[in-house]
Amino acid sequence: MKTKGPTEAIFGIPEIDSQLGGVLPKGWAGILTGAPGSGIELLAKQFTGFAPEKVPVYYYTTIERTEDVLAALRGFGWKENINLVNILEEYYDQVLSLNLEVSRFREMGISPEDISQFTMKGIKEKRVNFVTRMINDIATLDKPFRLVVDSLDFFLEQAEASDVISMVRQIRYRAQRVGGRAIMTLTPQIHDNRVTGTLETIADVLLSLEVEERSANFRYAVAIEKVRNHPESTGLIRVNVGEEGIVSASGEGKH
Repeated sequence: MKTKGPTEAIFGIPEIDSQLGGVLPKGWAGILTGAPGSGIELLAKQFTGFAPEKVPVYYYTTIERTEDVLAALRGFGWKENINLVNILEEYYDQVLSLNLEVSRFREMGISPEDISQFTMKGIKEKRVNFVTRMINDIATLDKPFRLVVDSLDFFLEQAEASDVISMVRQIRYRAQRVGGRAIMTLTPQIHDNRVTGTLETIADVLLSLEVEERSANFRYAVAIEKVRNHPESTGLIRVNVGEEGIVSASGEGKH
């Protein structure tokens, strides 16, 4: 029977890191799921915080302001020198701001025909296919990396599901090719089961952050639902949320 190798700091939670250590391939892609408010975006940030010193970190956010991401990293003591790409801000600049401009013109009484004459050209020039943009970025990675996409929900709202599935396959392929590690967050409750099922099938590891309310308190757990080729490594790990982020329920974090 193959024994597990040295524990790699994946999330900095000993029970999870030891469960996954030595059984994941050299390069892998995982999906982190949870209900809104469960804290999956915090665990995704924690994944970047425990990257080896010389491994570049890429963080794509679709739900937070840049300053809020950096403030969270700083607040929990995780390194801030990451490659941070704010898709949310790009979406506002390239899509929402144009829609607001059109709405203002309508309020001014300008006809749709007149609006189209001077807005459609700008919309066509500025609008970006964010899936294509992500694939192009991933293709440039040529050495081990850590990557977070928070979250896939945005891409599934903006693009065809088949294109997003292709993007996830590309991320996994690049991780396998150069020894990268990737975590993508997803809220499965808001998407078609066939789509989420396909994404979960592609993933090498599938984790879910679960929250249980008890009286006035909440109990947290990370469910390791899938580890490719190693079903014995699945299980439920009790955790707490505190000043150091998400830590083992015993309170023993890893530094």
